[in-house]
Amino acid sequence: MYDPGWTRLGERFHAEFGAPRGLSLQACHIGTDATVEMARFLRSQSVSRCLLVTDDNCYRAGGGDVTRALSAAGVKVSEHRFGAEAFDACERLVDEVACAGTEMDALVAVGAGTICDLAKAAGDELKRPVVLYPTAASMNGYTSSITALKVRGLKRTLPCTPATGIFANPEHVATAPQRMTAAGVADFLSKCSSSTDWRASNLLLDVPFDPRSREFFAGIQEKLIADAPRIGRGEPEAIAVVLEALLLSGFSMVIAGSSAPASGGEHLISHYLDMKSALYDMPHDLHGAQVGVATVYCLNLWERILALQPEEIDVDDLLAMQPPDTQVRAWIREDWGAEVGAEVLRQWEAKKMDAATLRRFLERVRARLEQMRQELPQDMLPATLVAEVISECGGPVEPEKLDAPIAEYRNALSRARYIRDRFTVLDLAEDLALK
Repeated sequence: MYDPGWTRLGERFHAEFGAPRGLSLQACHIGTDATVEMARFLRSQSVSRCLLVTDDNCYRAGGGDVTRALSAAGVKVSEHRFGAEAFDACERLVDEVACAGTEMDALVAVGAGTICDLAKAAGDELKRPVVLYPTAASMNGYTSSITALKVRGLKRTLPCTPATGIFANPEHVATAPQRMTAAGVADFLSKCSSSTDWRASNLLLDVPFDPRSREFFAGIQEKLIADAPRIGRGEPEAIAVVLEALLLSGFSMVIAGSSAPASGGEHLISHYLDMKSALYDMPHDLHGAQVGVATVYCLNLWERILALQPEEIDVDDLLAMQPPDTQVRAWIREDWGAEVGAEVLRQWEAKKMDAATLRRFLERVRARLEQMRQELPQDMLPATLVAEVISECGGPVEPEKLDAPIAEYRNALSRARYIRDRFTVLDLAEDLALK
């Protein structure tokens, strides 16, 4: 039985990085006694009443144990429980949770991405501490200082106060569908793509870059890759490794002050599919499943870019190949309609380059190709290795295996770049006319 006791991630974070940007995490525990330790922690924080935020599926995975442990410790628990049907975190539901938590000392989320995002956002609104009880090793947002919400139809990552405590029982987490665990593996490994995007944006656009967010991962990536067969079998000891990797990934975003270390072009592709699903009632897959497929694609793009020679970058030809602004606006209207399209257009307007700026940018890419070849592989893994690990853990690596329309996935490869103002490999590949 896996029970490492306290994983001192919070202490390690403070020791290595101080307390940047108001890090609030005080306790982070992975073990079979997670509910007991959660109750003990809440009582130490003088919490006498809390709002338990969950849904029917997540409650069955651990909510009953959490409620019993808290009640036994003298904490009065009120529930705000959603149904069993899938739903997205949005502003309206944040307000709903915040309204239910107005009289509470703390919010306790029992669930995965959507539930935890709602609790974190509502806690931020109420200025109340939030404690998380993950029911799946499916995403890296548990320790992050952001929430992923639909805002006016557009998927956005917004700043928030991180959770005060995180408690996870790997035996509970191991009961989640294997595809959810594979999604978490893919979400973690996506940092190989997103961190490459971030480092490249520093080399090519002078975007601030903090290498400490990468250093914090030391050893866990290698451990996860080695444990892939056991993860694929759903062994609790291996699931605990995935949990630790995801918690560390969330910390990297706190260090950076943004989602840049863990959200690049691969996440834009997933967000595009999620937004289409919400707008047009199309099917979509788990966030991490979509991210995994897109990570393999984006790493392949980076491998192609780094294989270019300077003489292959003909700036005049590339400038002539760029779509006119009227065409981009037409694509945005076609994809998103008037209301959401207006928000997407604002994002694109903040990032797009005029002809003179794009010329200078392409010239800089050509001049710095060798430097890129030297520095970017610090973050990358081979696309084939990432695909192998995700597959071994039970996740899809081909778009045809996603529960999302293949035509929309293919649209996302060229159009997802417009939905956010962050530079990614999707921008660079289009600028270099790589298809």
